[in-house]
Amino acid sequence: MFLSTVAKYINLSFEIIKTNILTAMEYRTSFLIQVLGMIVNDTALIFVWVIFFKQFNQINGWTFADTAMLYAVTTINFGLVMAFFRGSFELARTIARGELDYFLALPKNVLWHVSISRSEISALGDTIFGIIIFFFAGDVTVEKAGLFVFYVLISTIILFSFTVITQSMAFWFGNFEEAAEQIFHSLIGFTLYPQTVFHGLLKIVMLTLIPAFFIATLPVQLIRNFDPVLTVVMLVYAASIFCIAVIIFTAGLRSYESGNLINVRI
Repeated sequence: MFLSTVAKYINLSFEIIKTNILTAMEYRTSFLIQVLGMIVNDTALIFVWVIFFKQFNQINGWTFADTAMLYAVTTINFGLVMAFFRGSFELARTIARGELDYFLALPKNVLWHVSISRSEISALGDTIFGIIIFFFAGDVTVEKAGLFVFYVLISTIILFSFTVITQSMAFWFGNFEEAAEQIFHSLIGFTLYPQTVFHGLLKIVMLTLIPAFFIATLPVQLIRNFDPVLTVVMLVYAASIFCIAVIIFTAGLRSYESGNLINVRI
């Protein structure tokens, strides 16, 4: 029964995502410009580090190859969440406007449905960029590629869960859209810097309030040097934060006030 339900959700997710992508591709020129534009933007960001590491070989032991791997992990995480679960990023806005009514009227899981309901197609450029950068990060093997895919998927779950937690604050604080968006972009900002530059209070924040360490730093370390103990730690953290996200969203849903909207989607 459980496996059957999971299979149904996977199939339905595929159909919704496919529809979103095909809808965007109706305007092919715009679609290509958005995707290529994002790749160019990401390339410009990492080019700054290319220049930097030409002058300095490392930052507290962190090399350009490590930074490239960091960008690969982070851009793919961002790309996957925004391309396939954009609705989670707009959850606070949906709650504030009372637009959850539509999803409450459907038989499927509300969090899943609202998360997958929207896609930002340009984010596919981030995912493509991350894959390309991975192959330029050096020392690519089949084993390392497998570890890369595994840890990227786990860290994407963490990023998605953190997004749901911050966006769900709108259940209690009302217009929380801007705050949630700022927190999200702060997290992404932390993950795009060599992690050895952070010390003291910032390091503590990245290990607790903002999970940048688990989203970027730890995956890079584990891809470079596999450690079963740290892998278990990462899996436990991912499972824990996902459960917390579901619990917080579910608790907020109980206090949700309908916007009295009648939405018809064709």
